[in-house]
Amino acid sequence: MSLFLIKSILSIIFILSGFVAIICMLTLMGKTEKKISADFLRKMHKISGFVFFALLLAISYFCLKYWAMVGDQISTRAVFHGVLAFGLLIIFILKISIVQFYKQFLRFAPVLGITVFCLAFVVFSTSGGYYFLRALYSNPEQAEPSTASQPQIQGSMETGAILFQNKCNSCHFSDKEDSKLGPGLKNLLKKETLPHSGRPATIDNVRQQLIRPILTMPSFANLSEQEMADLFSYLETL
Repeated sequence: MSLFLIKSILSIIFILSGFVAIICMLTLMGKTEKKISADFLRKMHKISGFVFFALLLAISYFCLKYWAMVGDQISTRAVFHGVLAFGLLIIFILKISIVQFYKQFLRFAPVLGITVFCLAFVVFSTSGGYYFLRALYSNPEQAEPSTASQPQIQGSMETGAILFQNKCNSCHFSDKEDSKLGPGLKNLLKKETLPHSGRPATIDNVRQQLIRPILTMPSFANLSEQEMADLFSYLETL
């Protein structure tokens, strides 16, 4: 199971626990007659808050791990997601501090709670929501334009190995099939199908995956034809 999938599953529980917490808070604050006891609502709010906080810490850890592995290849979406996650963590800790230690500011707790939930929804949308949408709307069987008519360029395996180290190594193993952030690429072109996309394991389909990737893999459409040829020469040796 990939890091992205684990993180996305956790994010669903994360946003659901936040939803339960905000509903309990709003019900407690509401002036209408409550059909559920206030003690039960407070207990549910507290439990869901603990779950929310634990998953927020886990998501923040995954963000740090991803940033460390990817380095300067990180996407703009991932940067935005990470900054929001850490901002959310700070605001949530501030809310807990007010409730526990600075009760003179308790009137601000509901506003902070609503702010936390709104930020949590944006954090979920830029991570788990994005992952599941990509998975839902990706079409592995869709035919891609053939590149067979393009002139063949001689690639360099040595240059391709350096390119792999710089561009791909942070997410993929080259010497085994185990998942890192993405699937391991050992024997990639010796298999019947490519991981994730399910397309036949051919150079043309690897090219399409680099240009129009399935799921959360970033696009490498900016690679030149020579760089593509070098990379493919290296992949053929795995």
